Amino acid sequence: MIHTKTLRLRTLASLLAVAVMLSASPPAYTEPTEEEEKGTAAEEVASPAAEARPTEPQKAATTSDETAKSNDEKAASEDTITAKDEKPDKLTIASWGGAYSESQRRAYFTPFQSETGISIDVVSHNGKFDSLNPDDANKLKWDIIDVDSGALEQACRDGHLEKVDASALIKASDGTSVGDDFFPDTLHECGVPSVAWSSAIVFDKRAFKKKNLPKTAKDFFDVKRFPGKRALPNGPKYTLELALMADGVAPDEVYQTLATEAGVKRALNRLDAIRDHIVWWEQAHQPLKLLDRQGVTMAVAFNGRIFSAIVAESKPFGIVWDGQVFDVDLWAIPKGSPHLKSALEFIAFATKPTQLARQAGWFPYGPMRRSAVELVGKHPEVDVDMSAYIPTSKQNFKRALRLNASWWREHEDELKKRLQVWTTGDGGSADTGSDAESENAG
Repeated sequence: MIHTKTLRLRTLASLLAVAVMLSASPPAYTEPTEEEEKGTAAEEVASPAAEARPTEPQKAATTSDETAKSNDEKAASEDTITAKDEKPDKLTIASWGGAYSESQRRAYFTPFQSETGISIDVVSHNGKFDSLNPDDANKLKWDIIDVDSGALEQACRDGHLEKVDASALIKASDGTSVGDDFFPDTLHECGVPSVAWSSAIVFDKRAFKKKNLPKTAKDFFDVKRFPGKRALPNGPKYTLELALMADGVAPDEVYQTLATEAGVKRALNRLDAIRDHIVWWEQAHQPLKLLDRQGVTMAVAFNGRIFSAIVAESKPFGIVWDGQVFDVDLWAIPKGSPHLKSALEFIAFATKPTQLARQAGWFPYGPMRRSAVELVGKHPEVDVDMSAYIPTSKQNFKRALRLNASWWREHEDELKKRLQVWTTGDGGSADTGSDAESENAG
């Protein structure tokens, strides 16, 4: 979003942590605790409310004709957000906490408060779908929520989210329409895409000659040219997609191929090439630890952790983006949010290309608008070109596959069993262990 929502990578050693460690003038940020790193903290993230007091909302006098017009507009737009709610003192946003929410504060929350006078209170959620249950006590406390695509699909289908009118979003500066500027098939009736995070191949440069470094997904499965152990997430997600792309399947054909018996066999046959070289990982920090102590030479890991290892910890690692599997986070509005108009105003502000690029400058997740990607440059306080580390930059996005959460809901149990049988090598039914932790919290 493996994507069992048991861990959120977002709070791990981000660009903000890099700034703390490397900058002569570090930002006012505290390294997240271990509990926060795992995405289980329920405490509120520091709110920028103390930085500037919002002005009191001003009520405009409303004539009877204006009232009638407003009522007609509401009736005509029952399924979209057109509410004429009074400007609130604050909005409450549920996000993932830690360094990820801190990057959002810098890119979205504080600038929005300065522009509108509306303060932002940020609370952490754990990524579970029950956070969006309309019977949850948090429902009326949250105006906006940052969710992954799987949770959004289910919540929208079950009627737990407001529908979002994309016409309220802001065009690119060159006039490109919203529909053409966002990456294809990412705008959703119940949410607006913000950032992408991904799995990618990471390798130990010490293990290979400088003139012969891995460059493609195919190289991950070539133990003759690139010898050594491989670390893979313990489960079919990411693993089977990578196997098929390494075998020549185009990203847009992966899931239809994997839905067939021949496609499953093809993926497992590709895994046969490294059967005796696989080390299965279950916790998201493990592949980088294995690389560091030279227990493996190549691994599949999440891009935020890879960035942290390379930039913050100066590890001698390299990235292969070919065959990356990415997922998307979106801004959504829980059903019954008390400030619909202001919530949509925030989403429109936060998904402006300039603001998306600003977050990518602090944190290595990829903006979901093409014009925003073009604006991503160096980290504000550290001499690091962030475009090299985000999934959606032009050079990294050439052979990328979007994780299909709906497809996995239908096929995961079956493919988990198939992978378990393949692992035993004798037609048995041994369990490979718990599923690997995900980018998301559980």
